[in-house]
Amino acid sequence: MAIYRGPGGPGDATADQANTAQLALTYANQSAASAAAAAASAQSTIDFTTDLDVTVSSLPAGSTPTVTYNSTSVSIAFGIPDGTTGATGPSGPTGAPGGTGPTGPTGPTGPTGPTGPAGSAATIAVGTTTTGPAGGSASVTNSGSSSAAVFDFTIPTGPTGPTGPTGPTGSPGPTGSPGPTGPTGPTGPTGPTGATGPTGPGVAAGGTTGQVLQKNSATNYDTSWVTFSSLPSQSGNNGKFLSTDGSAASWSTIPTKLQVLVRAGTTTDISLANGYLPVTNRAGSTIQVSIV
Repeated sequence: MAIYRGPGGPGDATADQANTAQLALTYANQSAASAAAAAASAQSTIDFTTDLDVTVSSLPAGSTPTVTYNSTSVSIAFGIPDGTTGATGPSGPTGAPGGTGPTGPTGPTGPTGPTGPAGSAATIAVGTTTTGPAGGSASVTNSGSSSAAVFDFTIPTGPTGPTGPTGPTGSPGPTGSPGPTGPTGPTGPTGPTGATGPTGPGVAAGGTTGQVLQKNSATNYDTSWVTFSSLPSQSGNNGKFLSTDGSAASWSTIPTKLQVLVRAGTTTDISLANGYLPVTNRAGSTIQVSIV
């Protein structure tokens, strides 16, 4: 039971409750302002700085703090329990008995008792702010406890704005590299016959029977007719070879000896057999070495 100690005096139960409620209201307003700032940074369609309605009500001492959010009215209601009543101070001294007669005045009020311990005040903090899908509803969830509330806000994305005007046409980009060669097209029609060209040099005029055309130099068409030198008769020239003295061809006999230089100024002849050089090996056998 609270003892009256004078209106608004220290320890006045009514003043203590008013101070507790005022402190809770201050905390609630600060939390609401922080929540509104966080919601504004999420670019919500709800302006919490002007649309949010915050109310605070006092609950009996010892009650559990409450926080409710109404998305329709965009309001938050806080229930803050009163602090417990301080201990009763001691009774003042009894006044001296008056003499017989009228009742004496009431004795002075006793001294104020000590202030009782402060009740546990609820705390409120702003948690996360999440951007929800467009067209959704805003929501506030308490991820903390009833005495230490942590509000997590979900703010829906605003609707997509109208399409802006078409921007100016950009400058042409650089020319790309040439593409691959396309397939060969169909053969066109045959063109008209051209004019007849001049007569070419052709084969040199002249020559007699049995002559051949000979190139005189590397120059084109520098030719002349010459008599072809045929081979000398082959009859009776078996085993001989063809040689020339620079102007006429003739048959020559293959030498039967090979002249070998033995030492300075001295030579010796080694017999040849049908174009082969006979050589005796270490085993005493004779082998024929071809002379090429």
